[in-house]
Amino acid sequence: MNNFFQNNLQKSLFLGFVLLTSQTFAQDSAMKFTSIMSDFQSGVARIEKDNKVGFVDQKGNEVVSTIYENAYDMSEGLAAIEKDGKWGFVDKNGNIKIDFQFEEVQNFSQSMAAVKFEGKWGFIDKKGEFKIKSQYEDALSFSEGLVFVKHFGKWGVVDIKNKVIAEPKFDKAESFVEGYACVAIAGKYGFIDKKGTVVIPMKYKSAKSFVEGLAAVKTENNKWGFIDNLDVMTIDAKYDEVDNFTEGIAVARIRNKREIIDKTGKPIIDTKYDFIESSSEGMLVVCNKNKFGIIDKTGKEITEVKYDNILSFSEGYARISMNGKYGFVDKTGAEIIPLIYDEAFNFSEGMARISIFNKNGFISKKGREIFIQNQPYSKGELTKVDKN
Repeated sequence: MNNFFQNNLQKSLFLGFVLLTSQTFAQDSAMKFTSIMSDFQSGVARIEKDNKVGFVDQKGNEVVSTIYENAYDMSEGLAAIEKDGKWGFVDKNGNIKIDFQFEEVQNFSQSMAAVKFEGKWGFIDKKGEFKIKSQYEDALSFSEGLVFVKHFGKWGVVDIKNKVIAEPKFDKAESFVEGYACVAIAGKYGFIDKKGTVVIPMKYKSAKSFVEGLAAVKTENNKWGFIDNLDVMTIDAKYDEVDNFTEGIAVARIRNKREIIDKTGKPIIDTKYDFIESSSEGMLVVCNKNKFGIIDKTGKEITEVKYDNILSFSEGYARISMNGKYGFVDKTGAEIIPLIYDEAFNFSEGMARISIFNKNGFISKKGREIFIQNQPYSKGELTKVDKN
């Protein structure tokens, strides 16, 4: 038995003892648990306490007081936050950077945030100054220096100076990716470039954004294939379902058979699984008969197909679950953090959300736990077995 597993086993027993012996204390206290709402972004994570929202740092300290009605994750150093029905922005130290004045907001993207003011959408910079006055019915976020805005019920494109790049004529639109944006008119999909020119005609029944130089499109025969930016069908439209390419491979399905294909459309793994998830960090989650496992890009099984659920790899670890308990495996398939937690999520910025005995907190990749303040057990009680 390795030391880490032994320590965590000791911890489980210890916590069970604490749970029983501190029952009176727990009843006397308000038992106002803190719930964690997000992974770490820019060094902080959203939490909720007594129906109010704030942020904690990676030491578990409350850096943005839990006094707000709602909040988004931190993005580009600022977080959208709601107070008294109006939205503003704070930094990760809790300083109000943009006053509460907007009816709705979106996160900052490329130093611009879409905000709704007096019933219309516009864009502000990080000083809270309008760069594009509120005038649109709806808006997406800036991507590659351009943004889709809705005017008279149609989507068009403007730049950071509100110069019209594409007139509002599209029924649907997705943000620019790799220099192209997927758009639709009357149920037909195509692509425009950053000059607003239609470069791939709107002739497809559906389409996805370009990723790694290829875009998935659905043809009139209701099958999916892949095109390049010249509208050449590089992978024949014969699939019932496809994922976007990630790390040079894509998962595709024909009836009940799933394949892992390369960018020529060649199957590279002889698959035997009921389900395959897209590649993440060179690994793929697979499923057979409602049990999950992990394979690499050559098809080699990294773990047995035995788990009740697995999330894709993030920062070198994948969350696993079995019999209602959660832990983590590394890329060798070793259960580096044992299955002892009541809930767990993927790693982000070196920390993963966990829950044990109704206690919410985070765990580092070395197994160090941090539990949020104002909970019945102190952080010292919960982590002292780690010092063994």
